[in-house]
Amino acid sequence: MERFRVGIIGTGFGAKVHSPMMDHHDGFEVVAVSSVSRGNIEEAQEASGIENIYTDWRQMLEQENLDLVVVASAVHLHKEMVAAAFEKGVHVVCEKPMALNIAETEEMITERDKTKKFGLINHEFRFLPARTKVKEIIESGKLGEILHVRYQCAFASYTGLISKPRGWLGQEEKGGGMLGAIGSHMTDALHWWMDSTFKEVFAQLPIHIPTRTDDNGNTEHRTADDAFQIIGSLENGATVTLELISAARQTEHTWRLEIYGTEGTLVMLDDNKVLLSEGNSALEEVELADDLEAPSTMPPVAARYYNGFQRALDALHETLVSGTKHPYLADFEHGHSTQKVLDAVRTSAREGRKVEVN
Repeated sequence: MERFRVGIIGTGFGAKVHSPMMDHHDGFEVVAVSSVSRGNIEEAQEASGIENIYTDWRQMLEQENLDLVVVASAVHLHKEMVAAAFEKGVHVVCEKPMALNIAETEEMITERDKTKKFGLINHEFRFLPARTKVKEIIESGKLGEILHVRYQCAFASYTGLISKPRGWLGQEEKGGGMLGAIGSHMTDALHWWMDSTFKEVFAQLPIHIPTRTDDNGNTEHRTADDAFQIIGSLENGATVTLELISAARQTEHTWRLEIYGTEGTLVMLDDNKVLLSEGNSALEEVELADDLEAPSTMPPVAARYYNGFQRALDALHETLVSGTKHPYLADFEHGHSTQKVLDAVRTSAREGRKVEVN
């Protein structure tokens, strides 16, 4: 199997998930990882399993012979890092959300087009068996015309929000917030499933836990949302409600998707169960592809993502070998389309009005 040499920027999700996932795949070799804030090298080595750690990501791009760069840094750094990687003539996988705003995503697409390399967004959740089954059912026509989609997410993270710092994820100017972290996934999934994009939105972006004070009296002031509620419609006419809360004490389901069509109803629970009703029949569970079991040598943090991530890496490898993008992979155009929605949601929440997604 042809192997591609990978450099990863970011010692958070990049080192803890991207690195072990890619290093366990026969088609990739992670040759280097770089921190962004010149963090502890030993900690990065332990998290990533990679000995070759840089404290300057530009130096990594200059010194390493790479085929692919993964950008897994804070969102406000994506544009600069992506542009520098394309300048070196390599393919790029960028974490979501793609950037701070559509002006930046447009610049990133321009830089990609100069190199004629792949620019992809890491929406690995697309490859979960439950989510691919949802797409198959919609495309089969069993639901008929889609009338309404209700998509909800709830994290029992109240204790963490009041006891731990959020860091850059709590800072709006750095691209933090749950709208970007999770809303980008949910928006991309809706666009992908429906083969349609948002037309308009009306939204609010609460900060349920706006501050957190540590034992030494230091207070973290959060400017980025920790929840969102969005009402909208798609270009195909379907109406949508989209919501997330992270400050929950307890929740029965983390994810719940309901799709109502003229010919049937679909429900997806926790990304691992799909129920289908055709006509007026009762909801019945649909068989899914078997889950993939992570290797015993993979760190537990990365292993949690294995079922979707491994399939996404298979598609990525196929893409790099063939030169033709796998149809389920999200590219920069998809990232730009999602960014339009995020920008419109923020405008709506700030101005308290319905906003068209242009």
